[in-house]
Amino acid sequence: MTPQGILKESKLTEKWVTREISNFDYLMMLNTVAGRTYNDLNQYPIFPWILKDYTSEVLDMNDPNIFRDFSKPIGIQNPKHIEDVRLIYESFDDPTGLMKKFHYARNYSNAASVMHYLIRMEPFTTYHIQLQSGKFDIADRQFHSFQSAWLNIMDSPNQVKELIPEFFYLSEFLVNSNKFDLGKLQITLESDYVSAHLHEWIDLIFGYKQTGQAAIEAFNVFTYCLYQDAVDVDAIDDKVTREAIESMMQHFGQVPSQLLTEPHPQRQILGQAAFGIESQGRAFDIFQSLIHIRPYLAKTVLENDILYDPITFISIPKNQARSFMQQVVLEKLFTVSISGVVGNGAWQPHDKSLTNYFTSEQNRTLQTERNQHIIAALFFPSLEINSRLFAVSHDAQFVFSGGHWDCSLRVYSLIKAKMISSLIHHSDIITCLTLDSTGSILVTGSRDTTCVVWNISSGDNRNSNNINDQESSSFISPAVTLYGHTADITCLHVSTELDLVASGSLDGTCNMHTVEHGVYVRTLRPIGDPIINIQLSTERHIITYSNRKR
Repeated sequence: MTPQGILKESKLTEKWVTREISNFDYLMMLNTVAGRTYNDLNQYPIFPWILKDYTSEVLDMNDPNIFRDFSKPIGIQNPKHIEDVRLIYESFDDPTGLMKKFHYARNYSNAASVMHYLIRMEPFTTYHIQLQSGKFDIADRQFHSFQSAWLNIMDSPNQVKELIPEFFYLSEFLVNSNKFDLGKLQITLESDYVSAHLHEWIDLIFGYKQTGQAAIEAFNVFTYCLYQDAVDVDAIDDKVTREAIESMMQHFGQVPSQLLTEPHPQRQILGQAAFGIESQGRAFDIFQSLIHIRPYLAKTVLENDILYDPITFISIPKNQARSFMQQVVLEKLFTVSISGVVGNGAWQPHDKSLTNYFTSEQNRTLQTERNQHIIAALFFPSLEINSRLFAVSHDAQFVFSGGHWDCSLRVYSLIKAKMISSLIHHSDIITCLTLDSTGSILVTGSRDTTCVVWNISSGDNRNSNNINDQESSSFISPAVTLYGHTADITCLHVSTELDLVASGSLDGTCNMHTVEHGVYVRTLRPIGDPIINIQLSTERHIITYSNRKR
């Protein structure tokens, strides 16, 4: 399929118009479909400049005067440059007929511009030095402030650099953490104004104003050899000409594949998008629909049960085994109390014939001490027993627990009602653990400041009935250890879909590692206070909850 066909089949544009995906995500997807990639500096993803006001101490997001004009190329953001750019186009004439008229000799994205922005981070520092014949460029020409970079655009029509994605998620590239001697001398992508005008910029970069008469009228024509498939280099017999064109393509960048030949639709405002989702029968955003959430009380223990052992963990496993003979579907519901008592209850969800929409079966395993299932391992005395110390396997067969005095990870069989495994891989107490969405990856965090990724086998190898005491630890094994924190790990979240483990710590940082190989990605420092909970979304958003120091 062509890039245009891929975009049409993906329905991404409709999702963006109805606000199902963010501006950032949509631009990243457009870049990918158009052939842009992090693996080629000449085909690097392209993002727009957003603001033009870099002097005001306070920005009013409702003031359109603080934003660039998204309907115009970056080269004519200063209206004074329009006449200069027009003259370049109209006066150019190649007697050979090979080169067509153009407004700009170089592209808005090329290898040099990527190195220009990322000069403070390796390997781009090394690339920059190589480009500059073994030394840093003059300090005044380096990227050292937003204001000076925008002033350069205002001063010259030849300054046509757009931005790169790192401006919107990787603040570390703005800091000279490696202490390079470079010489001396937050951006509002998701705002309402940008959402209302971003389609105009997409028309210029990926859409119908990229080529043809529309591009000429928009002052958006580049040197002919920068366009996709404009030149068949292999068909050029003259060596000098071929090398000259290859050099231009290498140093001046390339225009992305054209994705749209018609004007891009405008994004809906929030009210329109919410109405559209409702009318199409799709679920509301939970935060926009809090009034529709109804709480119900469900007792999980009998009246005469032990009342002084509060429940700290509750779980409804995702992939519970069910018999086709069952006429009434009961979901298992497991609880763990602060003393380690495991409760085994059940509930019937979504029974709309009932007033309360579901029924619950009270937990009779807690009725007497004789019937109680207990995680028979001592917890560390001074450790607060909380929900982050437990996880239930998705097939409702095992409970994984941490916080034990011997630094072990314990595996409790819900079928055999006994502890079947004790695994020690940390050098201090396990303070938190979590399962991924597939149930095949477990991650533990510890006071020893490390995290461990564990692999959990699937199928018959992990069936609780098939595991004897000698084989009890074979279905779970440590895969990789993650380093980087300087204090206790307090919370974890793992996503195998994103290949990310997010870990929070008492040191106030959130570290990101890959799941498969344990490669360090980056560190976030949200507030500087101890992080006590963390979540990753499928849209790559990270939520952290901190315990503010007084």
